[in-house]
Amino acid sequence: MSQATLKTPVTSGSFLFADQGPDEIFTKEDVSEEQQLFARTAEQFMRDEVVPLAEQLYTKDWSITRKLLRQAGELDLLRADVPEQYGGLGLDKVSSALISEQMALNASFAATVSAHTGIGTLPIVYFGTPEQRAKYLPRIASGEMVSAFCLTEPGSGSDALAAKTKATLSGDGKHYILSGQKMWITNGGLADVFIVFAKVDGEKFTAFIVERGPGVTSGHDEKKLGLDGSSTTAITFEDCRVPVENVLGQVGKGHVVAFNTLNFGRLKLGNRNIGLAKIALNNAISYANERHQFGRAIASFGLIKRKLADMAVRCYVGDAVTFRTVGMVDRALEAVDQNEPMQVMKVIEQFAVECSIIKVWTSETLGYVADESLQTYGGYGYSKDYPAERIVRDARITRIYEGTNEINRMLVTTRLLKSAAEGGLEVAFQNTLKAVNGSGRPAASNNISLVESKVAEGKRTAIAALHAITHSFGEELKEQQEVLALVADILIDLYTMESVWLRTRKLKATQAEEKSRVPHDIATLYACEASDRIAVNARNLAGVLAGRNAASEVSECAQRLFAHAPIDTVALRQNVADTLISAGKYVW
Repeated sequence: MSQATLKTPVTSGSFLFADQGPDEIFTKEDVSEEQQLFARTAEQFMRDEVVPLAEQLYTKDWSITRKLLRQAGELDLLRADVPEQYGGLGLDKVSSALISEQMALNASFAATVSAHTGIGTLPIVYFGTPEQRAKYLPRIASGEMVSAFCLTEPGSGSDALAAKTKATLSGDGKHYILSGQKMWITNGGLADVFIVFAKVDGEKFTAFIVERGPGVTSGHDEKKLGLDGSSTTAITFEDCRVPVENVLGQVGKGHVVAFNTLNFGRLKLGNRNIGLAKIALNNAISYANERHQFGRAIASFGLIKRKLADMAVRCYVGDAVTFRTVGMVDRALEAVDQNEPMQVMKVIEQFAVECSIIKVWTSETLGYVADESLQTYGGYGYSKDYPAERIVRDARITRIYEGTNEINRMLVTTRLLKSAAEGGLEVAFQNTLKAVNGSGRPAASNNISLVESKVAEGKRTAIAALHAITHSFGEELKEQQEVLALVADILIDLYTMESVWLRTRKLKATQAEEKSRVPHDIATLYACEASDRIAVNARNLAGVLAGRNAASEVSECAQRLFAHAPIDTVALRQNVADTLISAGKYVW
């Protein structure tokens, strides 16, 4: 695997406190031929086998789904994250992400595969005993056995630890008796094995491997807005006997299994979201080139060009932020023994902030691109005879599952604050004060790239914001959801802005000027938008802090972001759109 050389230590949210160079990050352009082979295999399988059966999937004939899963297993598409000794391939996360991106060609089947290979498999990979791995993973990796993840309950969604499903040890000490109900379980109607979370003696939150059998009942398939070709049901456990050897991890440590598994789920969801966004964009480009009004293709109209450009910018940024993060995860995993769950867990925890950022940003990007794609079709977009409306419906759930975007915004800020406390927020803040007080306002033009300057100012703003809310609210901060969300949005825009700039700098260093010119326009466009959002959120935060005597530094940072000379974003968008229209597709 082609990897960048790591010079700066990587911890959760380290992007805020340590600058990385373009040679230190992994980008889509670094994907090797071997990794591309997995992507092409997945794409061909989806186009040849899954897409032709899409309408049958929507009739909820799960025998077809099982057949396709077995075919995917035969092509090694379910084996990426399973160790070789247990019937898998043990691939790097980049290869796994590339497979996930191609699965977006049918979002319903992608949801089935994701639940199976991700949250339904990784708990056993990382927390299972050797015996558990040997028993289940080969059959899961082949598609013989379908897996599901059972965490949510009727009364506990985001508050997973409020679960009421109970596990009681039998009198002979050989089984746990599970009783309770889970809701919104992907693959619930066809799964053979479930990762189930229950409270031992009503208190100790614990993970179990539960096979379908007596005491396990699937409810009816939910009637959903989208992803209607995937199975989503309630699962009821009634006096379900689970062997004690099927405890996953440690009794009372189920939260460790659940939350770390969800981190990896968020990571892979990012590539799938961007994959579906690219499909929506390509549909819009094709339609805009073919549809004529007033004697010419609608692709020639300025407001259609603006839509196409804005969609493309988001797809390009999406690749930058997802591959940067997946590359960091791969690099960190190479340094540990992946057969040691605790070592792997620590690696996963290092990227909790970035995984939550990816989940929020890519899901909201997908929603935006899907909606703008439909708008490009005009009235036809609203018709089921055209592809846009299904993507809109399929996209909506991505802001809800794998932790709602509201919960993930809380995680972004609180987890980064924890990391910052360990890494020296005070020192970073003092450096920020020196930079702000000693350099004056950014000049209209200077030797530093506009984008690079905006990234630097964004970091100072985020550090000032974190410092201010920590000292202003103290222990009250955890209850200040609106404040935490304002800071989260600053951090999200900062991480994505820096990621796209690093990708573009690396591209400029390795490709001809002509090939990197439009990506530079994309990076500039995004930096203008993201830095303005950071400035607005910082000013709103300063308003909250004004009565607490902590607003001045945050307000000053916001003003500095607004101080840059204006950019002709209309011309930049036209450059991006003209490239798309000429190529007839997204090209980066």
